[in-house]
Amino acid sequence: MQVYPLLMAPNFRHGEDTPWGGTMLRDLFLKDAPNGPVGESLEVSALPGQESLVGNGVHAGKPLSRMAELWGEALTGSAEARFPLLLKLLDTESPLSVQVHPGGASGKSKAWVILNAEPGAKVVYGLTAPVDALRGAASEGRVEECLRWENVRPGDVFYIPAGTVHALGGGIQCYEIEDSAEAAFRLWDWNRVNAAGEGRELHVEQALDAIVDCPHAKQEGTTVLCKGGSRTYYISEPRFELCRLNVSGRMPLESGRMRFLTPLAPCLLRWGDESLELEPFQTVLVPAAMEGLVVEGEVKLLMAGPSDRPALIEALGYRAENVAGLLD
Repeated sequence: MQVYPLLMAPNFRHGEDTPWGGTMLRDLFLKDAPNGPVGESLEVSALPGQESLVGNGVHAGKPLSRMAELWGEALTGSAEARFPLLLKLLDTESPLSVQVHPGGASGKSKAWVILNAEPGAKVVYGLTAPVDALRGAASEGRVEECLRWENVRPGDVFYIPAGTVHALGGGIQCYEIEDSAEAAFRLWDWNRVNAAGEGRELHVEQALDAIVDCPHAKQEGTTVLCKGGSRTYYISEPRFELCRLNVSGRMPLESGRMRFLTPLAPCLLRWGDESLELEPFQTVLVPAAMEGLVVEGEVKLLMAGPSDRPALIEALGYRAENVAGLLD
C-alpha cells in the first residue's frame, strides 16, 4: 500500500447552520466557499454528510471515511474504526452560542488558535459566578451576566476541556481541533432568531449539569529546538495534541502517528522524489505510515493529531508541566 500526504478539500457549514458566520473564509483565506455567510470550513472531517474530500493524487475526490476504510491503521495509526478527530477553520461575524461539551466516553474537548481578530474581539471562557448562581440567572434569561470574557489577538491558544463554558465572539477567524463528536449542550444563544422568528434549541439543564471548573489562562506552551527549527507544544490531552512547527529550512517529520498540517504561509512538502506545494491555510493529512516527509520553507505550521503523551513527557522532561493536559 502506497500512502501519501492527502491535501484535503473542505466541507462548508453555512446559512442557517451557522447564522453567526461571515465571508472571511472566502475573502481572507481564499476558500472555495459558497456565497453568503459561511461559518465553518471543515478541513478534516469524517462526520456523516459533512465529510472533507481528498484533493490530490490517485484518490482525489474520495471522502475521508473511504480513505479510512482503504488505508485503515496506516492512515490513523489506530485499529479504532471511528475517525478520531475533527479540524475546522471558523469565521465569526457575530458570537457563537454559549456551549458546554460533556465529559466521559461520549464527550469531547477542543482547542482554539486565534488566526485573526478585529480590535476588541473577545471569547467567552468560563464563568464569573458559581454554577448555582448561573442556574438562577438562566431561569431569568440573565446568562450573559455570569460569563467571563477574554480579549484575544492573533496567536492566542485556548484549551477547552469538557465541561468548560465557552463561545467565540464576533470578528474572529479561528483554527479549531477537537474530538470528532457532535456532543454539545447549548446554554445561551443571545436571543437570536431565524427568518421565521424561531430561536435555536437550548439545552440549559444538560449544560448546567456538565459544567466543571476550568483553568482560566491562555496557553503559552513550551518550545524545543529540533532539526530544521523548533516546535512549540501547547496541548497534549487524551484525545489530541496541538503544536506549532517553526520551520527554518528543512524539517523532517517522524512517522508512526497521523498528523494534520496547516501552514500559515506558503511551503513545500517533500517525500522521496515527490513534492506538494501548500498555500496558507490549506490542510494536509499525513498518514501514520508516511515515512521520509520533510517540510521546506521559512514558515510556521499548526500541527495536530492523536496524542502520544508518554513519549512527549519523556521528551520534554521538566517542561512537560507547561503543556496543557499533558500531566492531567
